[in-house]
Amino acid sequence: MIGVATGWYVYGVAARRDGLEAIAQVVGRGPLAALVAEVPLDEYGEETLRERLNDRVWLEEKARAHEEVLQAVASIAPVVPLRFGTIYDELADVERLLDTQAASFESALERVRGRVELGVKAWAEPSRLAAALGGDEPAGAEPSGRAYLERRQREQRLAAEVAARSAELGENAHRRLLAAAVEGVANRPQPRELTGRDEPMILNGAYLVPVGDDALHAEVERLAAEHESLGITYEVTGPWPPHNFVET
Repeated sequence: MIGVATGWYVYGVAARRDGLEAIAQVVGRGPLAALVAEVPLDEYGEETLRERLNDRVWLEEKARAHEEVLQAVASIAPVVPLRFGTIYDELADVERLLDTQAASFESALERVRGRVELGVKAWAEPSRLAAALGGDEPAGAEPSGRAYLERRQREQRLAAEVAARSAELGENAHRRLLAAAVEGVANRPQPRELTGRDEPMILNGAYLVPVGDDALHAEVERLAAEHESLGITYEVTGPWPPHNFVET
């Protein structure tokens, strides 16, 4: 980029394979390959990048591009994803990263070799779960005085029971899914603003599974069938690069 100060954006580090050069520029050191792109520092410099992270449209576009590169790499080689916005000044700095962290990268790549990450999300519909807990009451005239207070107390108890039961169902689902995976983590449930759904999320799990293994999908189907009457729905996403199972 003539006349523009640039740096090197690093998507991740993969096991060196033919075909990686078709996805991104490669910095190779022994069995490791860093996937990089030259980027302008007036957009990706430290100060500017901090501001850009508050620009939702820009962030969504760039984060999607970051993920697309990693998914393409993961389709042909084990990969350790690096955090979005990882920038180095010079290619020599990327080479030093590979040299100094070689053992760590090689260990992480071995951990995820032949495996992919699947996400499992579950949502609870509070009204259906409340009904399953015996919370339906016939409609009647608007209560007053003591009757109103008693009704409010019943509603509060039922809401607490629904919340406790939702958490229990999410935890139980995670335990069952762990048994169908190599590893798994339960991340913090996403808020409605991110999911775009009215129902609260009760499970935001990520699971490392062997490529081609359908055990996790089968367990999700069993959970969905068992919990349908309770208003619990499940969604499987991926396969993804193993973001949740490597330290970067």
